[in-house]
Amino acid sequence: MANGICIFAENYNGKLEPASAELVSAARLIQETTKEQISAVVVAKDCDGIIEELKNIGVEKIYAVKTDHDILFQDDAASQVLADMIRKIDPSSVLIPATPAGRSIFSRVAMKLNCGLTADCTELLVGTKEDGSYYIKQNKPSYGENVFVTIVTRDGYYPQMMTVRPGVYTIPEKSEGNAEVVYMDDIQIPESRIEIAEILPQEDSTDSILSAEIVVVGGRGTLEDDNFELVKQFADKIGAAIGGTRPMVDTETIPFDHQIGQTGLTIRPKICISLGVSGAIQHTEGIKDTKLFVAVNTDENAAIFKVADYGMVADLREVLENYLKL
Repeated sequence: MANGICIFAENYNGKLEPASAELVSAARLIQETTKEQISAVVVAKDCDGIIEELKNIGVEKIYAVKTDHDILFQDDAASQVLADMIRKIDPSSVLIPATPAGRSIFSRVAMKLNCGLTADCTELLVGTKEDGSYYIKQNKPSYGENVFVTIVTRDGYYPQMMTVRPGVYTIPEKSEGNAEVVYMDDIQIPESRIEIAEILPQEDSTDSILSAEIVVVGGRGTLEDDNFELVKQFADKIGAAIGGTRPMVDTETIPFDHQIGQTGLTIRPKICISLGVSGAIQHTEGIKDTKLFVAVNTDENAAIFKVADYGMVADLREVLENYLKL
C-alpha cells in the first residue's frame, strides 16, 4: 500500500531550489498526523551537495539518480525518470514546487502514473476517512481569486500529487541530519528529444522578491500619472524589491511572478510598504509574518489599513515625491 510523503527536490547547478526546501515544512505538518516518513527524489548530475542540503533540513530518506548532464530542462526525459522512481518508491503523496519546471515535468508524470495533480496549492491539510486512513485536503484559490476550493484525490488513485506555491511555507532551520540515501542505479535515463540551445540568466528572478527584507507593493493607484516610475525610484533608493496586485500584472506593469496574493506569491519581508493598494483579502493573504507594514492610500476606509501597522491617508505621488527629495 502506498505510504510516505515524497518531495521533488528541484535543483539547478548542483543546488537545491528554495521552493523545494520549503516543502519539507509542509511535509512535517502532514507527518504530525499521518506519521509517514518524509523522503525526497533527486535527479541531477551533481547529487552530493543537494543530498547534504536535504539531510540538513529534515528529510529522512533520499532517493537519487545521477545523470551525465542535468535533465530537468528536458521534460520528456525528466518526467520518465521521475515517474519510474515514484512508481518504485510508492509514496502516498508527492509535494512539488509550483515552479515552471515543477508544473511542466509533473503534469507529464501524473499522466504516466495515471493519477491526479492539483496545481498551485496554498494550504495542505490532513483529513481522515471512515476507515481511519488519511488523505490530503489540497486547498487553493480558483476562478480568478473569487473562491477558495478544497480538492481531494479520488479514492484508489495514488500518489496524491500537488504543486505548492513558493513562499507559502518556510524553509526549516538547518540541523545535522542522518538520512538514508538510496541510489536508484537501475532507473534508465531515456534519450531526450529536446535540445537545450542556450541558458540565459534571469534578469529579475522570483527568488529576489521572496528573499527580500523590504518589499514595495504597488496597487491600482500606481498605474495613474506615471506613478509607477516614482515607485521604482523609491524602491531603488531604499533597496527594496517590487511586487504588485493583479491589476499591475494585467496591465503588464510587472511580471506575473511578482504578483502577490492568493493567485501569486506569498512573501515574508521584514518591511512591506503598500502604495495605492485597496487591501482585498485575495492580495493580503499573500503577505505573512511582516514585522512592519506601512500603507498609503487616499481612501481612509481602504481595507489595507485594517492589516497595516501604520497608515497614511495621502496621495502616494505626493508622498513619494517628497521622500525622493530627501
